[in-house]
Amino acid sequence: MPMGIDGCSAPNYAMPLKSLATGFARIASACTDSAQGVSEGTAQAMKTLGSAMVAEPFMVSGSNRNDLAFMQAGRGDWITKVGADAVQVVASISRQEAFAIKIADGDKLVALHAVTVAVLDQLGWMDDAQRQALEPWRSAAIKNAAGLEVGARQPVFQMQTSKAG
Repeated sequence: MPMGIDGCSAPNYAMPLKSLATGFARIASACTDSAQGVSEGTAQAMKTLGSAMVAEPFMVSGSNRNDLAFMQAGRGDWITKVGADAVQVVASISRQEAFAIKIADGDKLVALHAVTVAVLDQLGWMDDAQRQALEPWRSAAIKNAAGLEVGARQPVFQMQTSKAG
C-alpha cells in the first residue's frame, strides 16, 4: 500500500475517500458496540480510539484547529480528523455514518472547513447551536490589497444522494 508522511511526521497510507469514510464509520459503530465485519479485538481497539478522540479532542489537534471546534460542537457524537493537503473525515457515532472530503484549491483549508460545515448542515447533523458554533468555519472574507472586504468564500453546492454500489 502506498505510504507517505503527513505534516505531523506520522505515516499515512493512500486510500480512496470511500475507504477512509468507511473506516471512520466503523470506528463510530464500534463506539456503540455494533461494529460489524471486524474481529472482536479490532472492534475494541476502534472503540478505544473513537472514545478517546471524543473525550479529548484537544489531543487530536491542539487549540484553534477545526478538529477541536468540530468535535466540541458535535457534543460527543462527532469524530473528526483533518489531514494534510485538505482532507477531512467526519463520523457520527449516533448515525454510524461518515463522510470524507478532499479539496483541490489554492487555499485548501478555507475551502475544506467551509465545505465540511456545509456537508454537516446538508446531512441534517447540526442543530441551531452547532450551526452557530461552527459559523466561523463556514466562510471567509476576501479582502483587497487595501484591507477592504470585497467578497467572501462560501460553499455553493447541493449534495445529492446516490446508491452505494
